[in-house]
Amino acid sequence: MSGRWIAAVALMVGLMFLGGCAAMAKGGEKGGKLVSEGVSLFAFNYTGRYIGDIRVNGMWLGGAGAHSNSGSAAGLLAPRDRSKRHSVKVTWVVADVYDISTNKYQRRPDEPHEAMVELAFPYPEHPSELILHFFPDGHVEAELIQGMANVWKARRIQPPEGYKR
Repeated sequence: MSGRWIAAVALMVGLMFLGGCAAMAKGGEKGGKLVSEGVSLFAFNYTGRYIGDIRVNGMWLGGAGAHSNSGSAAGLLAPRDRSKRHSVKVTWVVADVYDISTNKYQRRPDEPHEAMVELAFPYPEHPSELILHFFPDGHVEAELIQGMANVWKARRIQPPEGYKR
């Protein structure tokens, strides 16, 4: 009898947790309080070097190959108050240099970086992705977009001629 009781309590706790997650992901108004929406993280690397250990407000994204993109990670919340500008703390490590002619990386010392990056404004009504853009001059831009299909449309610089993925 006690095993069934424990299973029932565990099921109820799990359902309550999932209900809270669903409300958080939906966003908007709930009980008079503005609820943040969860967004995925994604990055474009427009440089000729590997960028690793990318983090946004401490959330780990991974790395992005030279002239390529990162994978995707989830867990960050969009700003609650979308009527004012917000920034995120981005940390990353610039590493190996990609040689287009050999299609190989050449080892370089890791160079850690950190910046407060303002999110492009205005924000979409229901953001689903926070995209980082790493530019060759070293600066980083961040934007919220709506709809995961728009990620590839957000790429700003195409890979150079001769680049092999």
